[in-house]
This record gives sequence, structure tokens and C-alpha cells, in this order.
Amino acid sequence: MKNLGKEQRDLAWKHGKHSVSYTSQSKEILALRNDPEYGTWLHEVPAQVLQQALVDLNRAYQNFFEGNAGYPEWTRYSSWYSFHVPQHVEIHVLSRRLAEVRIQGLGWMKIRYHRPIRGSAIKSATVVMEPDGKVFISILTEFHCRRPTKPLVKDWNTAVGVDRGVKVAVTVKDGLGNADLIDRDMWTPGEKKRLKRLERARERKKLAREKHNLEIVRENKERKVRDEAPLATLTKSKNQEDTERQIATVHARTRRRRKDFTEQVSTYLARNYRLSVFEDLHIKSMTESAKGTVKAPGRNVRQKAGLNRAILNKGWYALEHRTGEKQLRHGHSHLVVRAAGTSITCVDCGHLDKDSRVSQSMFICTNCGYQANADLNAADEIRKRGIKLAFAGGTPVTAHQGTNLGPTLVG
Repeated sequence: MKNLGKEQRDLAWKHGKHSVSYTSQSKEILALRNDPEYGTWLHEVPAQVLQQALVDLNRAYQNFFEGNAGYPEWTRYSSWYSFHVPQHVEIHVLSRRLAEVRIQGLGWMKIRYHRPIRGSAIKSATVVMEPDGKVFISILTEFHCRRPTKPLVKDWNTAVGVDRGVKVAVTVKDGLGNADLIDRDMWTPGEKKRLKRLERARERKKLAREKHNLEIVRENKERKVRDEAPLATLTKSKNQEDTERQIATVHARTRRRRKDFTEQVSTYLARNYRLSVFEDLHIKSMTESAKGTVKAPGRNVRQKAGLNRAILNKGWYALEHRTGEKQLRHGHSHLVVRAAGTSITCVDCGHLDKDSRVSQSMFICTNCGYQANADLNAADEIRKRGIKLAFAGGTPVTAHQGTNLGPTLVG
């Protein structure tokens, strides 16, 4: 539905230089549902779900015109399926872990819920089917909660510096001397071996399927010349689909493991520290491919690809984003500081020298001889920069998109 709405908007502007509103598109849904070309599948979808898709499309165009996002793109075919139900969602609790949810168009579905439903009324629901075939329902309720006027933790010494790494996912250091290296293996050794075996099997089946389809195409051409019918149809490998589904299952386990790790660490930081300080890392730019172009190929492409996977595997962005969201509920603050030099600056004397970073885990200052774990030293330096920025009353100024210069102190 989003693609139909986008096509209508783009063609109207291209040929007539006039815009199409959500109201006009919403009124045309009934006509589309009665159209013989689209009615066969649009009638299977509740009208409210179609209207919600147009609402999302309209919001995407508004964000573009306001300069908050890029131009809306086409919705591509994906193994992820989701739709939003704006109203008429009901839920009946059966036991401590089981419940029934009524979704318009699907009827009553038995679910396993992981937390009690809070709120005075159910506003909407989002149904998502992941590539491994599991279905999740996110229910939005109306819940009135005042934003805290006083912080849960009052001592400024509880400000914490958070250093994100590849070897150790999260390193935290506060002003009370508490420090911790927090990490979790997102992949088990067995899953890594199984994934490699499945990917090799997928490629073998893919090549065999392409070879078979080429033979079918050649046979169809010969039959067409001889005016023979019917033509043979291209086959689709069931074994390849099963293999891809198994690969998606392995990735889904890792993804949920990463999400669980992110939620637990972000909740710990939001509850126990008045101020959480992160480095201003442009992760999107940091994880771009180093392939380059045909005329100017990149260097160390395989090494850079491995680094990109390691960064994304640890969930750097999600940790900072979720911590910032949760701290608002407790009246706490979240800051980002300049990232340059945090790993090679001595937290004791302030001396900056790349030779002080002896190894991945050891820091020995070349000026004063201070020794510490390199990640803990970086986390402490991040914390000090954050406290200085907070008391100065300044705000970090983000560098231009695509760079990693980080913010500067203002004030």
C-alpha cells in the first residue's frame, strides 16, 4: 500500500506539479478495494491497516519537507513482515504467561507475554514476523506517568563514563572507584560453525538452482521455435528455502541475545547513575565498507569488513540510544563528548601520547608512569570530560555528518 501511495504522489508531482494529501488517498482506498486488479488482495487486509500505512507514508513525506529525513524510498521485498493496527485491539489474560489477543482481520491469537499489560486503555498493536518465522506483537497502551522533577540519584560522584569496544563490549567507571568490564558473547562456537556450514550449503544449492533454471530457459526457447506448448516453468528450490530459514534462525538468536544484553546494561546505567557519558561516535560512518570503486579500490577490505561486523555485533548505537531514553524516566542525564584521544590520554596527568597505549588492554603513561587497564582509563577520561561539560553548562556540537571529529565544548 505504501508503494501505491508513493507512486501516486510522485507521478502527480512529476506530471502536474501538485501534491497529493493523505485525506484524498484515504478516500480512494474503497475504490481500490473494489478494483479487480488490486481488490483480490486488498480485500484481505482491514481498511484501518491500509489507512495506517498511508499515515506512515504521509509522515515520511512531512519529515522530508521539514528537513528531518531523506526522501521516502520504495518498500522492498523482505523476509520481515509487519503491519500496524491502530484500534480495536483486545486482550484476555489466561494465566501468568499466556493470553489471547484479538487483531482485526486475524481473530483471536494465543500469545506468550513477557510483562503485565499496564495502562488504562489499549491504543494500538504492531504485528511483526521475523525471518525465522516467529511472530511478535507489540501492544501500545495509554499510561500516564509524570516525568521526575528530581533525580533518583543525587550524588554527582555517581557520574559514569562508558567506553564501548570490540574486545570488551562495555567498560564503565564512576567517581566512587567502581569499575566494571561488561561483555557477552553473542555467538556460541557451535552457532559459528553451523552458520558457516549452512552458508556453504546455501551457495551450493543456489548454483545448482541457477544451472537448472538456465536449462529450462534454453528448453523454453526451443519449444517456442517449434511452436510447442505448454512451456516449462522455472523451479524454486525448497531445500534452499529451508537452508535460508535455518540461517535466519541462527541470526535471530544472536539478535535477541544482543537486544537482551543492551536492555540489561542500559537499565543498569539509567537507574544507578545520575549522569552517563558516552563518546560521540558516528557509527554509520565507522562501519561503512572499504571496497571503494573499480578505479580506486580500497585497502584492507577484509580486515575492515571484520571490524565492521565486530562493531555492529556489540550493539554500540543501541546501547547509547536506549540508555538516553531510560534516563529520562529517572530524572537523570545523558551526554556525549569528544571522542578524539580518549584511549591515549592519561586520566591522571592529562598527557596525550599514542605510545602510552602499550597494548589492547594495557595503558602506561609515558609522562607520569600511571598504569591501568586501557579501557578503564578511557572510561574514566570520558567521565571527566562529561562532568566538565555538564558543569560548564555547555552543549556538544556535533561535527558534520560523515566525520568522526566529535563534539566540542561550548560555554
